[in-house]
Amino acid sequence: MKNWMLYILFLSSPLVSRSCGWWPTGEELRFSLFSSHLADVPDASPLFYSTQYFNDYEADAYLGPTENLNEWYDYFGQSVKQSEIDELIYSYPIGKPAVGIEQNGLMIHFKSGKHLEASDYIIFAKTVEQAIYRDHWSKKEIDIEKVESLIVYGENKMNQTTEQYLKLRYAYQLVVMSYYLNDSYKAAYYHKNFVMTSPEKSVIKSWSAFYLANQTPGRINRLYELSKVFNECKSKTKYIYNVFGNEAAEFEKVLELCENDKERAVVLGIQAFKNPGKSLFQIRNIIRLDPSSELVDLLLIREINKMEDWYYSDYYSSYGSGIGQNCWECEAFEFIREVNFATDKAYLKTFLKYAEEITVKEKELNRPLWFTSMSYMSNMLDDEKKTVKYSNLAKGNNPSNKIKGQIFMNDLMTLVRYSEEWDEQFQTELMNQLLEVSEYKDEIYRFDRFKSELMLAISRRYLEKGEVVLAALFESKVENEVTERHNYWDRNGGYQAFDLLNENANSKDLDELFELWNKEDKTVLESFLMSDLQPYKWRLTDLWATQYFREEKLEKALEIYETVPDSVWQVTNGELHYYYKGELENDPFETNIYGRFYNEPSEVTYTKPEFVAEILRLKKLIKANDKDKARHAFLLGNAYYNMTVNGNSYYYTEYSWGGYRKEMNRNQTNYNYPHRALEYYKMAESFATNKAYAAMCHRMKLKCMSEIAHENLDWKEAEKQNEKDWEAFLVKYPNHAPKLFNCDHLLYYTSAWKK
Repeated sequence: MKNWMLYILFLSSPLVSRSCGWWPTGEELRFSLFSSHLADVPDASPLFYSTQYFNDYEADAYLGPTENLNEWYDYFGQSVKQSEIDELIYSYPIGKPAVGIEQNGLMIHFKSGKHLEASDYIIFAKTVEQAIYRDHWSKKEIDIEKVESLIVYGENKMNQTTEQYLKLRYAYQLVVMSYYLNDSYKAAYYHKNFVMTSPEKSVIKSWSAFYLANQTPGRINRLYELSKVFNECKSKTKYIYNVFGNEAAEFEKVLELCENDKERAVVLGIQAFKNPGKSLFQIRNIIRLDPSSELVDLLLIREINKMEDWYYSDYYSSYGSGIGQNCWECEAFEFIREVNFATDKAYLKTFLKYAEEITVKEKELNRPLWFTSMSYMSNMLDDEKKTVKYSNLAKGNNPSNKIKGQIFMNDLMTLVRYSEEWDEQFQTELMNQLLEVSEYKDEIYRFDRFKSELMLAISRRYLEKGEVVLAALFESKVENEVTERHNYWDRNGGYQAFDLLNENANSKDLDELFELWNKEDKTVLESFLMSDLQPYKWRLTDLWATQYFREEKLEKALEIYETVPDSVWQVTNGELHYYYKGELENDPFETNIYGRFYNEPSEVTYTKPEFVAEILRLKKLIKANDKDKARHAFLLGNAYYNMTVNGNSYYYTEYSWGGYRKEMNRNQTNYNYPHRALEYYKMAESFATNKAYAAMCHRMKLKCMSEIAHENLDWKEAEKQNEKDWEAFLVKYPNHAPKLFNCDHLLYYTSAWKK
């Protein structure tokens, strides 16, 4: 009955820790559409390319090493799922009954009377793990007496069992316990006489060799022994990577101990993994020494992921490359910030040329992976012919399922990149492929992020081609797994589409958006792309009208503004991702002599349609030669000034200033600085009927001229220009200029138009 102790000795739930950090981090910025686990070596995932010291995204959902789970899976006749094996062996420490363990497939397997000796071994192995476990925080040390008794028990079990598979594993546990007791003689004895003599082919032999290597005297000898383990099992690569340093001289000494080319290739591989920069030199030499090395595929993928980061991350995120933003030794990566796009492109071309040459010479290479890589690199270089050529070669070389998934993604990007028409046939083909993407979720590394990056790549492709509306629609499908210029931590979908349109669209683009919005017979793809935008209808309508406003097409702006319900302008809770009432709380026609300032809400405020209507009214009065046209022109000068970066009402034409970036429209500069305000203040001065009011108009002219000078000149030159302008003001209005130096007499002068 003791086999059933396995059931009652597990804790109720596993403890899984999650890392946290400042946002956005380098990995959040890094862009990648080349799947990092195409080599299908998930246990090496810590060494996948990352902006961090180690990559902390696992290649699979297992807690334990895949290379061990595969062996247990075969041992149980492939009748128990690997996930169930992983759960029982790695999730539940020994201690007390575990909630829900009755449903575990491996537990059910044992309870049915199958492989009972294996259940004995698992209990033993987990008891060993608990006995040798150290914890700094609780000050728990190795239970030496317990370990010594377990060695005696383990020897007996190893000698009693007739199953070579379990005999090997008991011997391995004896090596581990001897290692933790610092008994190198015993560890070597068990390894040599029981582990290495086993007829079983198992990763356990390499795991055992790992402990022996760790006890090797002398640092260089120890590194050499560890390098042999690095090649034989991937679950120990993270530890071994950490033991090696970065000094070239140390690697040279280890290379001198190597007995053959295979061993030398492994040492060069470790050196390449340690290299955050260009590693083509090491990859060339590894392939020369051992083209069949499993490290070749890992390093090929890693190099492409590096080039993606340098070549794409800043383009897609606008934050810079991932590696340049977040790293453990940032000074070591400073050169990455300094190399320009042309240098990265040159390296990409060099690497592709080498790949083309080596795939002809070396038949032992993983040809489906190399051809897929070459297709992807060709696409990065905008070479359609080679992109298609190498994709077809990859398909013709019996690719794995993971590589098939990458080929599919390459082909989808090729379709978007090189298709010129947005006709129904193209849309149908693209929609079918987008629907098919999810079929590869198990084949693509970090699929949810990958899918969002795919949508981002499509969005940017259309932005490159000037198709702003399509770019915005695909942007609406980019989710928060990806940090980029239009993404905010608490917003996605329609807001991101708004953001892209706000930065890039002109009125014609927004006309096109609303033509599509109102189109009755949308294609399936158009309906899919528009599906996230409905909650943002009035927000986008506001943008549509505002863009006409920015372009000084006021009648059209007013026409569109008036379709927006009045309730929208009263929103105070961010319901529409905007606080209209709060942002439009100042009087845009008031005189702003000091620049941007924030105060209590004005008694007189305007909604956007009311504001545009008032501007139109004042302009018509001036055109009609109204008797108060000097006042009307002055008020227009105030309005146009207050819509600048220093005004109190810039929200009439912009949605945000400040922060890391400005949420500005790139197609207009009418209101950013006071050029238009200057025109109206000049007009007001020319219309003024008395010196006092003319002086006030001139004072506001000086303010605008000063800001424009500081925009176009360096500080000293701008100040010199300001002094000259002020001296001229004193000459022209000697009785008024001193009083207008500050705002002490502002009320008097702003009312002088009545005289």
